[in-house]
Amino acid sequence: MQPDSITWTTLEFEPQERHRDWNWYAGLVAAIVAVLAFFYGDMFFGIFAIIAGITVIIYAVLPPKHLTILINADGVSINQELIPYASIKQFWLDETGKHDKLLLLVKGSFVPLMALPLQGVTAESVRAVLKPHTPEVAMRESRTIKIFEQLGF
Repeated sequence: MQPDSITWTTLEFEPQERHRDWNWYAGLVAAIVAVLAFFYGDMFFGIFAIIAGITVIIYAVLPPKHLTILINADGVSINQELIPYASIKQFWLDETGKHDKLLLLVKGSFVPLMALPLQGVTAESVRAVLKPHTPEVAMRESRTIKIFEQLGF
């Protein structure tokens, strides 16, 4: 008998151990880019570099949010926000990394590929709940995401 629903709690992302000077390095890179942009007369890109640097530092300092994920007959719910199965084109359980992840391809979403870490549940139990509602198709996260994870973002 297949389970009707499954739920788990996980962190939004895995917290990174950063050197205490990491924020200074990020700010220095943003400042150098901004100064070069201003030197070459590109005011818009200089302002953009400053805003981007500040944003990166702010998000690097913030702790990850706790996510409560529920998969049931209605769809996938992330912190009470329902994604109906009609919006989910396909799913894949990525079991190749350090931690298993549920990848969802969602149509009509600002973030079309969602990666949800599996914590406290098995990939097989998640697959058993999702399989009757949406197709399982091989997918992978963007290489850009992997590179940024290696850089400490």
